[in-house]
Amino acid sequence: MNTDIVEYLIENLEKTEAPFDWEVNWNKRQHVIELFVTIYAETSEDMVIEDVEGTVNEEEGIQFEDAICFYDPEKSKILLDDYLKAFPFSIKKGIEQGYLDAVLKILRLVVSEGQTNLNEFAQNPEIETFELNWQENNFDQTIATLKDTNRYETKTLPYPKF
Repeated sequence: MNTDIVEYLIENLEKTEAPFDWEVNWNKRQHVIELFVTIYAETSEDMVIEDVEGTVNEEEGIQFEDAICFYDPEKSKILLDDYLKAFPFSIKKGIEQGYLDAVLKILRLVVSEGQTNLNEFAQNPEIETFELNWQENNFDQTIATLKDTNRYETKTLPYPKF
């Protein structure tokens, strides 16, 4: 039995004990696989932080959630701006394992850096906004390095079956 994209993402995140909360969501109707990440930070007692939807932090902490997704440009109807990063792929062809490895590696770096920045944001009232930033150059370099060192797995992982 071939491991599919969803199973691979879950197994990889569990195996490497990702330093953030995560959830993989397969939206069958939209033909989208989403990977949500959540990070937390403590705030000082008197600090009030409001998110883009107008929600104010409770107690002495905030949480931040963002997501990446894998979508089929032919079938998926999504708003790309809703995601930290959206990766197009073909449902018929699947995704190369090396590509997912690179995505997960850069996601860990982005979220790790984001955790540091969120902690600073939560403690410093002079920092007005916070967001995660996908590192496209690092992503491209990671793929190139994996290929150059023969560590890029070309095996294709299929889209999940219903």
